[in-house]
Amino acid sequence: MPALCAHPREVCMTVRVSAQWWLTPVLVSVSLVGLPTPPAAAAPAYADNVVVIMVDGLRPDALKQAEVPTLDGLIKRGASTMKAQTVEPSLTLPAFASMMSGLPVDQHGVDWNEYDPPRGFIKSPTLFEIASFNGRKWGAAFLNKEKLLHVIKQDHQLLLNVCSINEQGCNAKKITGDVIDSYKTATEGKPALFVVQLADADAAGHDQGWMSKPYLKAVEEVDRAIGTLLKGFKDLGLYDRTTFIVTADHGGHAKTHGTSMAEDMTIPWIAAGPGIKAGYEIKRPVSLIDTAATIMRAFNITDYYVEWKSRPIEEIFVDRAGTPTPSGAAKPNR
Repeated sequence: MPALCAHPREVCMTVRVSAQWWLTPVLVSVSLVGLPTPPAAAAPAYADNVVVIMVDGLRPDALKQAEVPTLDGLIKRGASTMKAQTVEPSLTLPAFASMMSGLPVDQHGVDWNEYDPPRGFIKSPTLFEIASFNGRKWGAAFLNKEKLLHVIKQDHQLLLNVCSINEQGCNAKKITGDVIDSYKTATEGKPALFVVQLADADAAGHDQGWMSKPYLKAVEEVDRAIGTLLKGFKDLGLYDRTTFIVTADHGGHAKTHGTSMAEDMTIPWIAAGPGIKAGYEIKRPVSLIDTAATIMRAFNITDYYVEWKSRPIEEIFVDRAGTPTPSGAAKPNR
């Protein structure tokens, strides 16, 4: 059942988610020579967990002008492109719907950009539903804007937290802290797929202008918050089994966005985790829509929604195409 959080505008849904010492030193040293070296633990080829972080309004060139050690570290550890493209119109809600559904705007139908409950929910299956069908039963969404509730449906197997950017204290630092706290306190099921939206940079862009000093400062604050999130996953023992994807819904120019200008359309796309190449620059064109299928690929799920326009970014994976899982085949337990 939904429960009220500490913040008045924050809505949560917490779910039931023997050494022989008498040998001489000479004999000991000789006996060790022939022993085989224990094999090193193999790095996991696929992810047990995927965390998708959508940094609202993040332009790729901001990563060159701001101090972003966390994102720089993910780029070095994983695969990335600074030339990915969002959808048209380059607005938060349509773009988020495309990322979550793997479909362009004209197919998923979410072409508005405000919270309007009478419009209902997206009609297409989303990442959470498809992941659930494939054995990742529990998910978690941490949203900085209420309008994204048109895409994220409340479900008994979904941890849902909305902390509106319009409310004091609802910033990237709080939201990333909530991710870790919610995982620790989830008693019935632990999430495997996390979707996190951080709106600090977008708010600063609308207020002071994209690429302004306040905007770049907000980008740095988001970077620190993501660093806290990564540390939390390390402390929980999840880091080495988790793929992290960081991207954006759109860029921005002046104090706005929504056009087909390169400043609005071009976004960063970064992935790091099990089975993903390190320090790799993606060669092929990347669309925000491709995030959905790439998330499934990181889980080693290859039979998914056939109507998707989303295509996995195969070149980032060490094993490339991997081994497809036939439809209806048993999935590996993770």
